[in-house]
Amino acid sequence: MARGSSAPAPELPPDDVIREILLRLPPHPACFQRASLVCKHWRRLVRDPDFLRGLRARHLHGAQPLLGFFDQDASFAPAGEPPDRATVAHLSSRPSRTWVLGCCHGRVLLCSTLDPLQLLVWDPMTPGPLPVFMGPRSPHLENRFVPLPIRGSFICVHDDDSHDGEDCRSRPFRVVILSFSGNLMFAGMYSSKESRWHLATVQPDVSSIGIQPGVLVEDTMYWLSPNQNRFVEYDIDTNQLRLIQGLPTDPYGPYDYYQGVKAGGGYLGVAAVRGSCFELFALTADSNGTMMWTKCLGAKLDEHLSPPLKAIEVSDEDGNTMLFETADGVFELELQSMEVNKVLQSDVVALSTMIAYRSLYVAGRSGGNDG
Repeated sequence: MARGSSAPAPELPPDDVIREILLRLPPHPACFQRASLVCKHWRRLVRDPDFLRGLRARHLHGAQPLLGFFDQDASFAPAGEPPDRATVAHLSSRPSRTWVLGCCHGRVLLCSTLDPLQLLVWDPMTPGPLPVFMGPRSPHLENRFVPLPIRGSFICVHDDDSHDGEDCRSRPFRVVILSFSGNLMFAGMYSSKESRWHLATVQPDVSSIGIQPGVLVEDTMYWLSPNQNRFVEYDIDTNQLRLIQGLPTDPYGPYDYYQGVKAGGGYLGVAAVRGSCFELFALTADSNGTMMWTKCLGAKLDEHLSPPLKAIEVSDEDGNTMLFETADGVFELELQSMEVNKVLQSDVVALSTMIAYRSLYVAGRSGGNDG
């Protein structure tokens, strides 16, 4: 071999092979950030819009990574700790004069504080015009707009389970709100397909104080009112609104904290906490058709979390979780797997209502820069 010669550089695998390897990484922004640092070629592949579309198609049915939490006033607390924390500057720059009602599949439901009532759908990862639609009017209010909703949820509409690989951001959506005016309670559903509202009204003896964020089970939305020992139930398909009386208790009486959750199998659930004791109940029917709370699960939280611990109100439309604040930080309890993960540091002040924001995100993309 001649002096000064060197072995030829190994041939790189085709882009399709590299792209497939990258798509198999855990779908967390930190993984793709590290991959983009390998070389300029990998950085171009990761930041290619086709890569993000493929990533979203692959993870349509899976839980998307938690990027952080909104408060209703749109304050944003990023989840995790460096270097795995997703620093997305534009998550803190939502449209002015709005507050956050809910998040689903990367889109955020905003409510304008202006009069008359307007709702907006904001995608922090995709700059551009925001879908804006007016709130519902009610004949009970002389055809005026209903007041600002106290709760709202954003729901992606899927015609089937395949999605044809289509990104949810391009899909139709539905919005569900809960609002009060005097002794009237309104629940309504807006369909982007129909561009119209369906509104139900009742006159219950129920207060808006303390009503928790909604939980969607099948095609029914449930809002828990622990102060009044009941759920508000809104059937989206039939546009019917009713109350479900009673919450589970034990020999010591009511629990310290309740949260409406999904119990699995299409059942409404309620998670109940007393001290460090956790129990999960499902609303089932006995042989006579009488509805009752059936215990599904029990656990000792102090086996996973350091006491004292405090449950925090959370809205997680993409997941099924509870949040607990301890001296070590804020931890997420995933109710299906019962896994516990730290999501906020102890120096981060927990927000009054934690609205979870989950999205597939690649740092450095156009429209998805990390600032």
